[in-house]
Amino acid sequence: MKILQLDDGVVHIVRSAEEAEELKRTKSGEHFTWHFHGSPEHIDSLRKAHQIHTSRAQALREKHPDVHAEMDQIQHDMADVARELDKMTTSPVELEANFDRFGYDVRIRTHDGDATSEDGKPGDGDELADGALSQGITIKKNGKSPKAQKSTTMKIWRTPVLRQYFHNGRLYRARSMEEVASCELFVDLLYVGIIAFNGDKATEDPTGLGFLRFCVTFIPSWKIWSDVAVLVSQFETDDIFQRCTILFILACLVGYTCNIVEAFQGTYAQLIGFYLAARLFIAALNALMAIVIPKVRNIMILNVVMILIPAALWIGSIFVEGEGKKQGLIWVAIVWDLFANIVSVFLIRWSMLISDEFHQKMLRVFSYYPAINIEHKTERTGAFVSLVFGYSVVALLYQNTASFGMNAFFGKAILALIQAYCFNWIYFDVDASNHHLHAIRRHAISASVWINAHLPFIMGFTISGAALSRLVVAHDSPNTDPHKLTETYEEKSEAELLYGWRWFYCAGLGVAFICMALISATHIHTPLPSQRIAKRHRLAFRIAIAIAWICLPIATNLNSLELIGTTTSMTVLALAVDIYGMSCKNESFWGEEECTYDCKSLSRTSTMVGSEGGDEKQGGIINSLCKTQF
Repeated sequence: MKILQLDDGVVHIVRSAEEAEELKRTKSGEHFTWHFHGSPEHIDSLRKAHQIHTSRAQALREKHPDVHAEMDQIQHDMADVARELDKMTTSPVELEANFDRFGYDVRIRTHDGDATSEDGKPGDGDELADGALSQGITIKKNGKSPKAQKSTTMKIWRTPVLRQYFHNGRLYRARSMEEVASCELFVDLLYVGIIAFNGDKATEDPTGLGFLRFCVTFIPSWKIWSDVAVLVSQFETDDIFQRCTILFILACLVGYTCNIVEAFQGTYAQLIGFYLAARLFIAALNALMAIVIPKVRNIMILNVVMILIPAALWIGSIFVEGEGKKQGLIWVAIVWDLFANIVSVFLIRWSMLISDEFHQKMLRVFSYYPAINIEHKTERTGAFVSLVFGYSVVALLYQNTASFGMNAFFGKAILALIQAYCFNWIYFDVDASNHHLHAIRRHAISASVWINAHLPFIMGFTISGAALSRLVVAHDSPNTDPHKLTETYEEKSEAELLYGWRWFYCAGLGVAFICMALISATHIHTPLPSQRIAKRHRLAFRIAIAIAWICLPIATNLNSLELIGTTTSMTVLALAVDIYGMSCKNESFWGEEECTYDCKSLSRTSTMVGSEGGDEKQGGIINSLCKTQF
């Protein structure tokens, strides 16, 4: 309940009928005025109160002009200090969730409006207008909040704004959280088909050459997906132009997907043509960013060059005769596409290996360079991993014609489902949780390993899921009558497993499990002093299981049911070891007790070293962790 003081008395403002009844009871026998909150009478009373206070201020100004002027200045100064204090206190609060999830880094700064002033630092207490980084200036927003300036009109073109970037060894990122755009989720829908076509084609030719062809058709599609995720993450536009660019890339992906199956029988030129159309279009977008955002022009131009070099190799592979020579050019181009970013990382971070003078020059040339948004990257990568897990679940499905279908086909499907569920559990709930320092935030090397290890992990699980679709419907084990399957699946059912299917299934799972262990090793998980099994021991156990899987195809006497049962039981065992090992000693698995985070040797320090030119080199975070954390 609020009270307004007017010339004709006091007015009480109530928000509900209950408050009005309570007011009547407390003011029984007295004369008083009350209005509902938001009513026309309330608004009229506010206007009267505003006029009263304005008149009082005018009277004070006329009676004591000097005092009034000083009070105005004091009020203005206090407002400036309050805004600065709000920035200093709000930023840590907004970053707190980020630090809790991905780990602390003293070098991170936030900025308003996704912009900086000329010196690369947030403006002196001013809010920064959208697009300020591209113009290199600081613009006041006239005291209006960002929400007040937003419009529901979607612009055809908006000047792109850099969401996060490195400058002088510090990471500046937008204060607001970045959400996954709906257009990105739409891109994922297309990759459901891309994964399926690649996997199904691989099982038709389960040989070494078939595996090479699988890699050639899968890796470029992954690269385009990664490029789209990076562009959306780094630059904020939210305009019609951005959505049209994604639509064009999707059109290229559709053309690419339609030529996967017959790529090495006659449609290879079309396959690579659509891939190059998407890649060169992304190069054109990088060139556009270099024009409209001058501060990151150098790094954008370098990105364009890194796309054009492998493009020439891809074009050459179209005209080379003989698959052996073709594969040679293809794999040089693939390696360049996947690891070209190492060139920029070397120039920025490790060019001192050439000379200190060259390193200082590189720091000046690449003073600003875009950074990965850690929340967006992890969410998008997790979404793609979910697609792959989903493909393995779809692969185990079949159609039954028996009146009572509780047979070995159903048993193999259930075992495969348990296995996929355990993989999902380990990836998302074991390895991707309880981080003290995420791999992306830990170091450039750990970030690179985390990003690149996902590709063999996804490829291994995809080709394993493709082979699984053949193992589930195979009738090489007891109680598997192929006539109890529908016609489509009966044609796919084989009385004997091909040797290549065994290798695709077992080796694919093994490679995926090893990569999962590597991904987990790149993180620093929160140390628990009473943990039952150290992380390094649990990861070693996983790798041992993966090696056993890779060797499993040698046991050709195992039928499909025994093969799936063996891998599933070992997956469940690995999950059980992780669940048990992550728990604390002397703690029951029943009840609500929680492990305590207690590590006296945990400390964080940061060294920021100034150069002769006044720039600061990127400081290193020294994490001294107790031995139980890894």
